[in-house]
Amino acid sequence: MGSGRSTLPARAGVLAVTAAVVTAGSALLAAPASATTYTSIQSTSWSYIDSAQPKTSFVNPAGDAPIGAKITPDRKKHVSKSYFTFDLTGLRGAKVLSAELSGKETTVADCSVPRGTELWVTAPARKAPTWDAQPRELSKLDGPGSLDVCPSDYLDWDAAPALQQAIDAGLPSLTLVLRLPDGQQYNPRFARTYRPMLYVSLQKNQPPATPTALKTGQHPCAGNPLVRPGGAALSATVSDPDDMNFSAEFAWWPVDHPDQRTTGTDDVYGSLSAYYDPGSQLADGVTYEWQVRAKDSLAASEWSGTCRFTTDFKAPAAGPVITSPDYDYSDITKGGTGIPGSFTFDAQGDTDVVGFTWGGGYVPADHPGGQATVQYTPTRSGPQDMYAWSVDAAGNTSPSGGYRFWVGSNEPAVACTPSSDYVGVPRQCTFSPRGNGGATAYAWKFNDGAETTVAAGPDGTATVTVTPAEPEQFQTLTVRTRLTNGNLTAATTHHPGIRLGEPTVDVPEGVRVGAPAEFTFHAVLPGSTTFGYSWDGGETVTVPALADGTAKAMITPAESGYHQLTVFSTTASGVRSGSTDTYVDVASNQPTVTSTDYPEYVESGGTTIPGQFTFTSPVPGVVSYTYVLEDDAPVTVPAGTDGSATVTLTPLHAYSHTLLVTSTFGDGTQSETRRYYFLAKQISPQMTCDTNGYLRPGQEVHCTFTTTQPNAVAFRYVLGAQPEATVPATDGTGTMTFTVPADQTASSISLYVRSVNALGLLSDPLSTGFSVDLGSGTASARHAV
Repeated sequence: MGSGRSTLPARAGVLAVTAAVVTAGSALLAAPASATTYTSIQSTSWSYIDSAQPKTSFVNPAGDAPIGAKITPDRKKHVSKSYFTFDLTGLRGAKVLSAELSGKETTVADCSVPRGTELWVTAPARKAPTWDAQPRELSKLDGPGSLDVCPSDYLDWDAAPALQQAIDAGLPSLTLVLRLPDGQQYNPRFARTYRPMLYVSLQKNQPPATPTALKTGQHPCAGNPLVRPGGAALSATVSDPDDMNFSAEFAWWPVDHPDQRTTGTDDVYGSLSAYYDPGSQLADGVTYEWQVRAKDSLAASEWSGTCRFTTDFKAPAAGPVITSPDYDYSDITKGGTGIPGSFTFDAQGDTDVVGFTWGGGYVPADHPGGQATVQYTPTRSGPQDMYAWSVDAAGNTSPSGGYRFWVGSNEPAVACTPSSDYVGVPRQCTFSPRGNGGATAYAWKFNDGAETTVAAGPDGTATVTVTPAEPEQFQTLTVRTRLTNGNLTAATTHHPGIRLGEPTVDVPEGVRVGAPAEFTFHAVLPGSTTFGYSWDGGETVTVPALADGTAKAMITPAESGYHQLTVFSTTASGVRSGSTDTYVDVASNQPTVTSTDYPEYVESGGTTIPGQFTFTSPVPGVVSYTYVLEDDAPVTVPAGTDGSATVTLTPLHAYSHTLLVTSTFGDGTQSETRRYYFLAKQISPQMTCDTNGYLRPGQEVHCTFTTTQPNAVAFRYVLGAQPEATVPATDGTGTMTFTVPADQTASSISLYVRSVNALGLLSDPLSTGFSVDLGSGTASARHAV
């Protein structure tokens, strides 16, 4: 009996939700309840009876379902019961694990009196009930459980026993009556009405359906087929109304030993097909029966009917002998492509053999152990091999039998006149029959064109005209003979010789960037009226051919190096020659840079030592030069009347320097850039000091600097953490005196020295230092340049 509002869903229809739990305390569920389903059904019809109209039935009327007594304005008492019918046809064979029936009160005459509503199972009735013809009330359902609410929108009863009893009895429907107890139903204070629809929410399991569509391998369940190894796979169609994951149990046994029954299981997992292969568990030469049933975790279907099969695991021992009166290996002139021949497979009296397989499929023998003849039409000439296998009634195949034969060459002969000529010149090509089969026509195609048929003349030949038109295409003429039997031979492939007529090209001397160069084209393809050319694969330019078959093209290269000039010619009819690729070495128009002070790639001069650099141009018309040294700003200098310019540059550091120079011409165009690399020697001061060993705190040190920088006027130095100091340079030398601080705590003192000339340009630095003995009193100088 329920106690409070149920947690089961109370709505119509089937819920496609597989149960994840089992009703607590149910001894029925020894296996997991994954096979169960939560679902819901609702009453399909209802009616009520009225004591004031004892011979009238009220079926599916409008309004709510009355129970108990009421007094109408005409002072008549009406006592009513309401009946509800449920369709059980969808629950045939089901096991009900739990079921809760629910209903909703809509009106209550007096909520102060206790609720006494009862729900009874009635006997099946042929007619709708009336007060005078009430169906027998058989059993009362436990309930209702309710909230302390009046009216209650949810009253529930335990319907599992009633449902299970009706299902087990095979009843198509179940009718329940909603009424008040005898002691209340005549008292109007206890009257109630209900929503005219009751619901049952249940957890149930129905057994899987008995499997159907049984097969042994590919054989339906009829007769007694012979099966070979791997051919006894057992299969059936299965289903379960509750679960997509269930199993199929297959059982098989020798017909004469049913006590040797063996089983195997296939887990279905959502499929509608079950499959099990007994495989090695079967013996050879035995007749078996088998059947199958479906099982979920709670129930099993009935066993299916039985099927039979007999095992045959022995294959024919030898392959067939193959012979042919039309083709053999000793005569290379026999037959031909497109000419069918007869081939006979002979089982040599092995009565297990009922047929043969070969490249054309399966063919039955004329009798067990006999022969079969097939027709085979070769598609290529020359030596060939045919293989066949003997097959017994179970489908076992023998080792292969082989036959080697020769197919005569009967592909057409092809000859074209002229055999080789320029592209665009028509060729007369004659097709002639060869070998066996005769000729009625020829199917031919040229290059990528469609295949065309031409009839053979009285002498068996045919002539067609082809014109090679694409110089870049490999010319291919493909021809097949239509034999007198209507078949086509294999193809002959012929490649007409072709001369592409590529033009020749005259390349002028001294082609240079920015300078127009005149190239001359000479036609080789007869009838050429134009030339097309492209530079480095760019846009094609067309120029007309002169009467002498030449043309000139002016090309101004924009970059130096090797460039590809592609040239072809075209006739007035549009036939194009092959292409000539000429590689042109284009000289640069970049300026020439020379320097005696700083030759390229040679370490010369030095830091702050100026040098002269002269710029010249291999191309006339230069008006100026623009140069950039390292990361400095560009500088432009005018060219002299001789087209040259000289500049003085001073390297400000040692080693590698890059100079970029570009020429500018009178028309405003610029040359390619010249990169000039030079190296400056390192220019650093030298130093001597009147100390040897470690310095001591309080020690006075005298040092002399000597310059290697021309025209040095002073030395700038930084001693330790002191500010930069300057001493004059006299005859290239200068002196400096310092005292080691008495409170010196560091074990070394650094010194950084550079010279400076009258222009204020600094030499490369000398970096050195002194070691200080903070304890022993010995001193030394160390120089780390």
